[in-house]
Amino acid sequence: MPRPTKEAQMSDSPIVFPHHKLDVYTVAVEFAVAVRALIERMPRGHATLADQLSRSSISTVTNTAEGANRLGTGEKRQKFSIARGEVGEAAACIELAAALGLVPQPEARAALVLAGRIAAMLTRLIQRFGG
Repeated sequence: MPRPTKEAQMSDSPIVFPHHKLDVYTVAVEFAVAVRALIERMPRGHATLADQLSRSSISTVTNTAEGANRLGTGEKRQKFSIARGEVGEAAACIELAAALGLVPQPEARAALVLAGRIAAMLTRLIQRFGG
């Protein structure tokens, strides 16, 4: 699955926002795309898990962007912390889906690697803003 580049993301937008400058935002978008592919492979009858996974991956992206665009350090830290919690929730959903045999192990592992990268980057941002 091709990774969207920062240039591709920003070239489609007439305005460059602060979140476009964060590597974690780019990886979070890549993660949301990978999650979407996983959800599409899930069999019918697991809508609750698929919905939870979808919402948490989307929240990872949106809270990361919101944190980058906030002005106060406390606000930034709070939003990055929420995003970190959301990516952890998404990872748990992927682990559960894999354990239940709902998604292929290699794709689940690849998504979990992205989730781990996001969590690490968000942890550094939280620490940077006094967390």
